[in-house]
Amino acid sequence: MRMKTKDRILQAALRQFNELGTDQATVRSIAEEVGISHGNLCYHYKNTDELIEALYLQLVAEVSPFAESAFHPDIGLREVWEQSWLTFQLMYRYRFLLLDFARIIRRIGSMRQNFRQLMSLRRQQFRHGLQQLGRHGWMEPEAAPGQHEHLITQFLIVGNHWITESAIQFEQEGEEVVRYYHRTAMALLLPYLSEPGKQVYRELSDAAPAIKQPGL
Repeated sequence: MRMKTKDRILQAALRQFNELGTDQATVRSIAEEVGISHGNLCYHYKNTDELIEALYLQLVAEVSPFAESAFHPDIGLREVWEQSWLTFQLMYRYRFLLLDFARIIRRIGSMRQNFRQLMSLRRQQFRHGLQQLGRHGWMEPEAAPGQHEHLITQFLIVGNHWITESAIQFEQEGEEVVRYYHRTAMALLLPYLSEPGKQVYRELSDAAPAIKQPGL
């Protein structure tokens, strides 16, 4: 089936933003790749900020089913591991957003408002997921009040900034980098797991492809 023009525009914009950055990719360069006129593209998206916001909302929509899995009553460590891996892969597909995110949301007010609301929702989803893991015996009770809230903050910091960190620290790109940071995020859970939880964690870690810290 032939792709709709708007879908072709977004596909080209995603590729150019990832490869060139949001400063270098332009409406004209994207229109040229799609094979349409500048005016035709602007009929759908007036400028690159509208393209950026459309791709951001597209990413949010693709990630949401994985985040919502935290509300499944039978969620376990294996499901958390798999869902987070799929989420990291998706985020890498839209990596330009995280590389330039601070500048983008300072410029695009509607995205800033949406993102704040989204982070509030993500906190609720993480909180529920941790509660479910505790009910099923995968996690120990909090050692001190508020520890799980700190853990959620750590998850959000790693999740929102790992791509920037990888671009600064490492020359590699692709799946090896994604696996390294996914494993880093999952390691945040380890100190909070029960003995059965730690056993499952070790099984999942051993079964995953071997990784090494990407070289500088």
